Amino acid sequence: MKKILTFFAIASFTSVFSQITINANFPSNMNSASTVDADVKINKGAVGNFAKYQLDVPAGYVISIVDAKGGNFTFENQRAKIVWVSVPSEPEFTIKLKVQANSDATNPGTFLQKFYYLENNEKKEVEAAPAIINIGGGSAVVATTPTETKPVTTTTPTETKPVETTPVTTPTETKPVETKPVTTTTPTETKPVETKPVTTSPSETKPVKPVTSSSSEAGMTFKVQIGAYSTQPSKSKFPGAGNVNIDLINGMYKVTVGNFKTLDDAVRHRDELKSKGYNGFIAKYKDGVRIN
Repeated sequence: MKKILTFFAIASFTSVFSQITINANFPSNMNSASTVDADVKINKGAVGNFAKYQLDVPAGYVISIVDAKGGNFTFENQRAKIVWVSVPSEPEFTIKLKVQANSDATNPGTFLQKFYYLENNEKKEVEAAPAIINIGGGSAVVATTPTETKPVTTTTPTETKPVETTPVTTPTETKPVETKPVTTTTPTETKPVETKPVTTSPSETKPVKPVTSSSSEAGMTFKVQIGAYSTQPSKSKFPGAGNVNIDLINGMYKVTVGNFKTLDDAVRHRDELKSKGYNGFIAKYKDGVRIN
């Protein structure tokens, strides 16, 4: 009887508020430094004119658009948004995305979704259940996230509230994962001088230090990416960031800073940019061609 009453209460609540639903197909698992497809099916019912889909993205992940259904897509400060001046006319439509997990991606990554619309000139929102991605565990498995959630009515622009639930990047992000150190000299190559025991002390025989990971593999360079946009932004949008480059890659204008020969130098510059308000990650290049 208790289960029947609970089901009746949920059904009654949904019918009172809205028939708007968000069914998100995100991978439950994916590998680091990989990209997978995702899609979000929105049943917007009778909503017309202005609407917006918002996705708050954890650190280390990048969202790019495949099909925005006529909306304007932006990805900035770990938040992806699609804004429709006039939402698609069909009651149900599907937007298609790509999810990229970098080597410093938060594990697990929690993605928060909301859909905003106007009803009688009053702004309202529907919040879906979060999608969670775990790094590792083999190939990605697509899972459907339930979104028959409670719409929240609000008269203030809630999208201006910073999302505080994103986990803070841990110190392990500064550890190079995929770089290979240059071959080092073995301890046997350093031979202590034994022919003159009277004048030579043990301290005078110093083993050659192995080359550290701060040296880059031949042909490897590193940049710090601080943004990705569907339309080309102006460099003036990034004051204090330094040497800004804007490149069109796979249909997205990707904004990078600097050009470093070692990963350590790139990591230090990324941390300096974070202190200036830029949330970036390391982009790797092999002979001038981006590889992540």
